[in-house]
Formats: sequence, structure tokens, C-alpha cells
Amino acid sequence: MSATREREPIPPVDLRRKALVVLFWFIALSLLFNSLFGDMGLIQGFRQRHLLARLREEVQTLRQANDHLAADTYALRHDPYRIEQIAREELGLGRPGEILFLFEPAEPAPATPSPRRD
Repeated sequence: MSATREREPIPPVDLRRKALVVLFWFIALSLLFNSLFGDMGLIQGFRQRHLLARLREEVQTLRQANDHLAADTYALRHDPYRIEQIAREELGLGRPGEILFLFEPAEPAPATPSPRRD
């Protein structure tokens, strides 16, 4: 009689319990994987924070350049000394009666080979 009890089929309750445990772990691992590597996962969040920091730096740089250009534009419209500076430096102009000396940039002398020491 004990031999027949050993050969009896496994009760369906144990099979259901094992199936539920496997299903639970499958869902848990799927959620964990998705929370790490999904579209809204931790890794994507780190990338987005890095991108946000880089874009904020770029915006700050562009704002500084914009402020510089706005100040330069204001000076060109309202400061006659700035206009004179540009006329002298970039256009080579001068006031009436001034004598301008324009010098060509010096070209570097050709390199002379140093004597060989054997």
C-alpha cells in the first residue's frame, strides 16, 4: 500500500503554487528589468539628467554671447568712440590732417640649419 501512495500523481495544489511562484518571479524580474533599462528607467534618467546639464551650460554660454553682442550693438549705436575705433582699426581711416603709418606684418625669417656635431 505504501508503494501505491508514492506513485500517486502530484496534487494540483502544488502545481498551481509552483506556477504562481514562477509567474511572480517572472513579473518581478520583468519589472526590475524595465525599471533599469526601459524608456523611463534609471539608466535613461541618468542620461536625461546629463543632457539637461549640458543643455543648461549651452544656454548659459549662448546668453553670455547674446549679452556681449547686445552691448556691442548698443555701443555702435550710441558711442562715437567705438565707431571711431572700428574705423581706425578695421578700415584704416583717420581724421583729416592725420598721417597714418601702416606696417605690414613681419614675416618670420627662414630657419637656418644648425651645424651638425658629430
